[in-house]
Amino acid sequence: MGGFSLRNIACIIARTNSKRLSKKVLREINGIKLIEYIIKKIKRSKLVDEIYLCTSIDKEDEILIEIASKNNIKSFAGSRESVIDRMLEVAKIENADNVIRITGDNVFTDEVYLDLMLKYHNKYNFDYSRTEYLPIGVTAEVIKTIALKKCYSLVDPKFSQYLLLYIFQPEKYNCQVLIPEDTHRHPDWSLTVDTPDDFQRTEEIIEKQRNIPNYIDILSICKNNKINNLYYKVSDNVKCPGGLLITYSTFRNEMEERIKKSKIIQLKKGEYLEALNEK
Repeated sequence: MGGFSLRNIACIIARTNSKRLSKKVLREINGIKLIEYIIKKIKRSKLVDEIYLCTSIDKEDEILIEIASKNNIKSFAGSRESVIDRMLEVAKIENADNVIRITGDNVFTDEVYLDLMLKYHNKYNFDYSRTEYLPIGVTAEVIKTIALKKCYSLVDPKFSQYLLLYIFQPEKYNCQVLIPEDTHRHPDWSLTVDTPDDFQRTEEIIEKQRNIPNYIDILSICKNNKINNLYYKVSDNVKCPGGLLITYSTFRNEMEERIKKSKIIQLKKGEYLEALNEK
């Protein structure tokens, strides 16, 4: 890990209070907890300097502190509700230039795309970076600490789980959108874990791969096998701050408008493989 002049700190945001799939981050596949799959993948990043498991002060979440210690990463227990508070506390402890938001239900967060985002984020001094048109559950978000502080001053902390909607605003922040090469684009796939069906799909993918998969491995598995519940249900609603529900198509239309106003970085064919094989 490391090797870049700016300090990049990964924050895996996780709690044990999930409702639709109880204690999902603690569920195991092949003897490894879902949260540990994320940790192992982010450890393979070449540009992340430290990894934190960011959870709450609730007693039920103490097990996550133990898991972090067992996996030789750092941890932070803070606000129950405010994700931004936790991330800013970690940024302060580590004197971070950038914080990376990784949600605990995104088991297949891809370390190569994360490094590519960090590469361009730091090169062009972006406030906020994301990757679009990959499956749901594969990408992280990179946020400049100064921009996160500004965002914190403008939003109600109790709604900070919806951080995307507040900071992915090209009118206010210098936003980067990384666009993958054509063969990698599968925005209609879902690889996140939120329901029992999601967990079953994750089991199917992991059990077909001896090692912890990168995105190339996942593409191969999903294209060459019948994977249940792979496609995102566009009929599902998206929950917004204040409990407002909007249709997925409405949400995507809003995202497309924000993408158009952002700085686009189009990855060249083979650029992912080059980054994957880089020593």
